[in-house]
Amino acid sequence: MKFKNLKIKKYIQDALVDLNFHQLTPIQEEVIPKALEGQSIVGKSPTGTGKTHCFLIPIANELRPNVKEVQAVIIVPTRELGQQIYDELKKITRYSPEYIDLRLYVGGGRRDDEIKRLELSQPQVVIGTIGKIEDLAFNENLLKIHTADKVVIDEADMVFVPEDINRIDQIFALFKKDIQSLVFSATITDELSRFVDKYLNKSVNIDLSGKKISKDSIKHVFIKTKNKDKNKVLLDLLKIMNPYLVLIFANTLEEVDDLSKFLGNNGYPNAKLDSSLKPRERKNVLSRIKKGEYQYVVASDLAARGMDITGVSLVVNYSLPVDIKYYTHRSGRTARFKDTGTVISLLDFDDEKYLGKLYSRGLDLYFGEIVEGMFKETKYQPRKKNKYDEEIEVLHVKYPMPPKVKPNYRKRRKEKIAKETKQIKRKRVEDIYKKKAKND
Repeated sequence: MKFKNLKIKKYIQDALVDLNFHQLTPIQEEVIPKALEGQSIVGKSPTGTGKTHCFLIPIANELRPNVKEVQAVIIVPTRELGQQIYDELKKITRYSPEYIDLRLYVGGGRRDDEIKRLELSQPQVVIGTIGKIEDLAFNENLLKIHTADKVVIDEADMVFVPEDINRIDQIFALFKKDIQSLVFSATITDELSRFVDKYLNKSVNIDLSGKKISKDSIKHVFIKTKNKDKNKVLLDLLKIMNPYLVLIFANTLEEVDDLSKFLGNNGYPNAKLDSSLKPRERKNVLSRIKKGEYQYVVASDLAARGMDITGVSLVVNYSLPVDIKYYTHRSGRTARFKDTGTVISLLDFDDEKYLGKLYSRGLDLYFGEIVEGMFKETKYQPRKKNKYDEEIEVLHVKYPMPPKVKPNYRKRRKEKIAKETKQIKRKRVEDIYKKKAKND
């Protein structure tokens, strides 16, 4: 389906032509017509598939420029994503014959100026983070979001984190009961599922996160680094791959800093992206990356949370994220839209369960190895479960996690499971030796 076939205002069509938008992506083809009809939608699709315009086009089309009140609210997890969405909506509405008041409310803004402006007038479209919207709409009662007809939650799995659930409830209590809700996410977390059940029981669910999308665009490779110098493996890998632009992810600020210095000292000048940077510094680094000044970028998961960096041909997980949803977000930095890309993870532990979860999501997994300056791949095959694996899985049923957790219970539960897991693994080794001795 082509954008010119959508029943939308001419000024939006003109802007889309300028942006060289012609063919809708699969998620856009599924979502935009339904959103234009006013349906509430929960859309699940990998990053880089065009989700942003699934809600920006319907919002722009339904705006009434002569009505000077909040008509749409877009909630985002980070200031960077908020800025990107604000910039994109500016592009789409640039040819509007009447002025449209778009306002961005994220951390780092001048609060006094924001309050003064709100006392004079209301924006027509609000783009902001949970904390900022809660502050201005709930605490200060200055941002009048109760008039909104549409609410969007982008990168929803990053918005719906346990510590922000109460904030979300407070904000949604201000909206109309029949408000059109558009929720987009790469993964569906437990918190997000509970929200959908509570507020969006009449929504249309659209899931395009399936096997075909991931398999066709991204190759997932794992290099075992156990008993190897991980830094040397990384240097050898970068030398062989010579990517156009690579994002190298680490799990902690300290690891990002150490890795950035190590690469710089070994002839790989790089940009560093993490939460320690001030907003102005982060904006400057992103600008330089987009201008092509850097080939190598070392990042924390901040860069996986909706930041749009085009041209990434390779993603390297120096450390695998503990939470598998971050693997999805990191991977989504490459193979955006119709591009292809590779994700290479340095595997310093043999975690069959982790790989099994990725495999069950329809990803084609490969093991990689660097041999005499050449990169060789073998296809991953999931290991069949044995009785010991099943015994370990039963432990999580044996020690369940109740809805209300008492102090220190989580820690004691983890210790009990770890202790019994160790005993099961030890028994497995003993059984192997007994069997071997018997055969000898």
